[in-house]
Amino acid sequence: MDRKNSRLQRHLYLASAIVLLAGLLSAGLVYYSASGGYNRALGYDVVGGNVYSVAPDESKSYRRDMEMYSGKSGLLIADFNGWLASLWHGKRLAYVLAISAAFISYACFWIARDLDLAGTEGPED
Repeated sequence: MDRKNSRLQRHLYLASAIVLLAGLLSAGLVYYSASGGYNRALGYDVVGGNVYSVAPDESKSYRRDMEMYSGKSGLLIADFNGWLASLWHGKRLAYVLAISAAFISYACFWIARDLDLAGTEGPED
């Protein structure tokens, strides 16, 4: 393997380790400091002395109106959008950070390993 690829490979291995370490440390910090979850309540219901938060998209009238105006597909898209928005708050954000760091780190490691395999192949006579 030539010197240029060797240097690039070392940098990619180093980047892989740094991304993994930084990502897992930040995910741990977010997980430790995060509250329970994503609170999007507009109101609260008191039932039997217990207080329950009510989100706007959990009411029956909202879901009925959404289905009436946009059909089942609109209701599914709204549910998916709510789930996607919940990933960026609380402890779920820590999981997203950890998984993203692992994938990016693996991609850097894979590219560096692929450079090593490409460098070991010699010219065929």
